[in-house]
Amino acid sequence: MFKNKTLWGLLLIVSFVLLLAACAPEREGAEEANGTDESKNNSEESGESDKPEKLVVWINDEDIAEDVSKQMFEKYTEETGIEIEYKRVAIPDQVQELALAGPTGDGPDLFFQPQDSLGDIVAQGLAVPIEYTDEEKGQFTDVAMDAFTYDGDIYGAPVAIETYFTFYNKSLIDEAPETIEDVFNMSKELTDASKDQYGFLISPEFYYLYSFMNAYGGYVFGEENGVYDPTDIGLDNEGSIEGLNKYKEFIDAGLLPKTLTVDILDGLFKEGKVGMVVSGPWNMPIYKEALGEDVATAPLPKMNGEVAPSFVGVKSWLVSYFSDNQEWAADLAKFMTNDENSQVYFDVTGELPPRPEILDAVNDPMYAGYTEQVPHGTLMPNIPEMSPVWDMDTAIELINNGAKVEEAVPETVQSIKDKIAASASQ
Repeated sequence: MFKNKTLWGLLLIVSFVLLLAACAPEREGAEEANGTDESKNNSEESGESDKPEKLVVWINDEDIAEDVSKQMFEKYTEETGIEIEYKRVAIPDQVQELALAGPTGDGPDLFFQPQDSLGDIVAQGLAVPIEYTDEEKGQFTDVAMDAFTYDGDIYGAPVAIETYFTFYNKSLIDEAPETIEDVFNMSKELTDASKDQYGFLISPEFYYLYSFMNAYGGYVFGEENGVYDPTDIGLDNEGSIEGLNKYKEFIDAGLLPKTLTVDILDGLFKEGKVGMVVSGPWNMPIYKEALGEDVATAPLPKMNGEVAPSFVGVKSWLVSYFSDNQEWAADLAKFMTNDENSQVYFDVTGELPPRPEILDAVNDPMYAGYTEQVPHGTLMPNIPEMSPVWDMDTAIELINNGAKVEEAVPETVQSIKDKIAASASQ
């Protein structure tokens, strides 16, 4: 049984074999959305009325997401005559809002999600598969296709592959510390909390702190031959406890603020007050604009003798089950993730599209930490049971407020197990 699965190999050839056991509910009338040119032509041949006047898209609630999406929407409208109406909805809120708005006809044709929410989306019957030819699938990396494959069907048009790594300020530290112990020592030298100056900052969220847990042997779900076992949860084993105690050393020493948000972390780093932070590709252009040539990237520091693992995620467009225009929604999704528009997405956001031809061309040294970290990552599980796992944030909040790791973590994990068991019994 592989409980600490590592993504081996280079980013450009990385692949996963994910055989997911959970089954989606059978929905009468739900057909695979086919966005190929053939489907478009067939629609046009059957009558202009088959082409909708508009499509509704939910994008992430970020300015940069709006900027890049608008460019693509305008090109699609120019080519097809279909107007695109978009709404900004935060990624964490989209699934819940779709479940409410979809049945009433107020939902989108297309929405945007990371793969760890896929199991929940399929279980609720909120999305339909997208049909791909072998040639179309071959234009993406295997990891991107596998991340959105559920019970044999592909549900997403992959936009970006992402993980987190370290950014450091070369005006404060010459190079990124190699080990977590080196990070601790560097932090002692640079930290002056009274002046909001820190050597190292990491947001107190499970998404990021999973690196501490996984590095010492913690894991989300047991896994065998690519199949996750939601009854085998390793978030409260000895490795997870040891890893979070390593994190707690920074809190206890006053090297990390007890209350820290992503916005505060970003602000302090952009102001040049922090030596090193853990963040992701979404901050590439933002940090670069603030710090110029002083900013550089590196993989996560070594923990337990190896580069610390990180969660790897893939973000994709999905076609709503409730859409009356599923084929055209799929066509728009494929349009926005084609070679040309994937390049546009990369140029605007700095996030790497999972398309080999684009990945091959990346030679900016700023991306060194990004590309070096991915092979040390762990793909976020995409089964429905992943949803309650994010409750680990509760344990981390308790730890930051003084609770013992050995007490806060088992209590939270038991709550997660109870929620999973309750869902299974329904």
